[in-house]
Amino acid sequence: MSGKSPGPDGPAEELRRRIAQEGPVGFDQFMAVALYHPHGGYYACGTNRTGRRGDFFTNVNVGPVFGKLLATQFAEMRQLLGNPDDFTLVEQGANDGRLMADILSAWPGRTPRIVVVEPLAKLRAVQQQTLAPWADHLTHVAHEKDLPPFTGVFFANELLDAFPVKLLVRNVGAWHERCVDYDGGRFVFVERPFAGQPPPVPDGIPHFTTEICPSLEPWTQTVARKLTRGWLLLIDYGHPAAVRHHPARAAGTLAAYRGHQRADDPLAEPGTQDLTAHVDFTAVARAAAEAGLTLAGFTDQHHALTALAARTFPAMPETELSPEAAREMRALRQLLHPESMGTTFQFLALAKNAADRPTAFQFARDPRRELFS
Repeated sequence: MSGKSPGPDGPAEELRRRIAQEGPVGFDQFMAVALYHPHGGYYACGTNRTGRRGDFFTNVNVGPVFGKLLATQFAEMRQLLGNPDDFTLVEQGANDGRLMADILSAWPGRTPRIVVVEPLAKLRAVQQQTLAPWADHLTHVAHEKDLPPFTGVFFANELLDAFPVKLLVRNVGAWHERCVDYDGGRFVFVERPFAGQPPPVPDGIPHFTTEICPSLEPWTQTVARKLTRGWLLLIDYGHPAAVRHHPARAAGTLAAYRGHQRADDPLAEPGTQDLTAHVDFTAVARAAAEAGLTLAGFTDQHHALTALAARTFPAMPETELSPEAAREMRALRQLLHPESMGTTFQFLALAKNAADRPTAFQFARDPRRELFS
């Protein structure tokens, strides 16, 4: 397939120009331009990429019950902090704002301060429209470095899987970086020696492809500095390092999606398909520790939402459920199903000056053992 740009000044043209000037670029640079270029990047176009008509499903597409469950957790976190007047909910990766709207629609008590981190102007406009009922409480910032110091919760649903990654390949002990060149009218992979710190892949796997995220540590450091007291709650698909570096994943986790189908070529037509890699939650926890955050919990979505559902929904009456309650229960079953979303997504909580364990981790195992053994 060609590297045709979706627009006259789109990501493909930017990448071709950069490669012509500098030579092959790291895949992290390619991914950043393909996803976030302001004119034609995958996330910058303003089109809804999720749901039945998009390219992939998220927890939010199941219905408002996911936000209702998170509202229960965040309201509890507010109580654990002593109900501060300046309690703030910060979301990054808010897409069209529906998750925040679902949370606020179910919020008990006075509305918290709301901050959405969004660098893309088209998405900011969509979020402002979705969150119009709470406009008096809403602030937008372009980047996490622009956040004011805050007390409360920073949360992100499927954000880290879209952080640009470098592709590394080990062949019999020698590590190479898989870079991107432009040749014969198309973007192609080329390999260059890798001189950085390689990931801790077991020595017994001679041929292994994996990803590392250069922006993870600086991002974590920045968010941790802005949080004065409270939690980070990160929800995404991925694994601890020991699971991620298992021989079964020796081909890596990078994937491209279009129309709910996995695409064959992640380099084809940048800006027109989603690019994603599974999150290394051990790397996230390690970066958080270096940033001064405490590991507060790690579990899969099934166990996290089961604990929250017990608090959110009262004991079901013996009489027939109302249509609305029946819809909620169907949505909840989909979110919990162990062969679907229940074990695909993980919940990671990181704390600062907050010692209590949130309810979502009531049924969780020891997070240090899960992430570091």
